[in-house]
Amino acid sequence: MSDFKAIGKAFIDYYYSKFDAGPREGVAALYEPTNGMMNFNNADFAKGAQDIAEKLRSLTFQTISHTVSTMDIQPTYDNCILIVVTGALKADNDPPMQFTETFLLRFINNSWLVINNVFRLILHG
Repeated sequence: MSDFKAIGKAFIDYYYSKFDAGPREGVAALYEPTNGMMNFNNADFAKGAQDIAEKLRSLTFQTISHTVSTMDIQPTYDNCILIVVTGALKADNDPPMQFTETFLLRFINNSWLVINNVFRLILHG
């Protein structure tokens, strides 16, 4: 899987572009429909594209913009792609906040889909 870095970068660029442009629940289509999981800031995880869409709809901000600072991409032994992102996000009129997000992608039915996703704001103090 020599192109794992290009696949990972393209996925992240597309994911945040789609998330920021809205509607944000549209990114739920990028998750494995039944077993994809998303954990958002230590809350209980959502499982399956429908639950993930509901979770994303429940977020209270109206506008958001992600800026990626770092992106580490690795292939896994079972042909998945692990991506760890750090960056900043700006929601509505709030000050920018640092975040980290991890994705595990698997190739299913000719598409790279999210199997696991963990998002965490980095809060100080």
